[in-house]
Parts: sequence; C-alpha cells; structure tokens
Amino acid sequence: MTILATIPTSSSRPLIWRTALFLARSRRLATRFVAAVIARHERHTTRIAMHRLDDRQLKDIAMVRSQIDSRLEELAQTRAKMQQPGWH
Repeated sequence: MTILATIPTSSSRPLIWRTALFLARSRRLATRFVAAVIARHERHTTRIAMHRLDDRQLKDIAMVRSQIDSRLEELAQTRAKMQQPGWH
C-alpha cells in the first residue's frame, strides 16, 4: 500500500464538510450581493444630492454640473480598488 492510497479525495469527504463549504460560499455570495446593492444605493443617493446643489456650491468643491456623473464613477472605481484584498 502506498501513501497515495490513503489521501482522501473530494468525493470521499463527509457530507457535512461539503454542506459547510456550500453554506460558506453561499453566505459569501449573499454578502457580496447585499454590499453591491448598498453601494449602488449610496451612489444613486449621492448623485441626486449632487444634482440638487446649485452652481455656487458645486464651484466651491471645484466641480461643474457636467462633471458630476464622471466624478462619481471615478470615485466608485477607486473605492472598488481599495476594497480589493492586498490593496495598500
């Protein structure tokens, strides 16, 4: 008998381990989905708030009305990069 014969394969894992792995992956997927919905809602709310500002207030933050959508998109991309593992 060799050592290779005693290494368990994925098909021989107990059902409890496969179920736990499935639940962990499902939980991670659900968490990512909820985070994406929350981020989308925040972007939408910010966009509405920015469009409600008058031109003087926009000028105070160095922005014109035509730049609102592009700036918010840049910020969303920056935030997504910052949330990646290993970002510093």
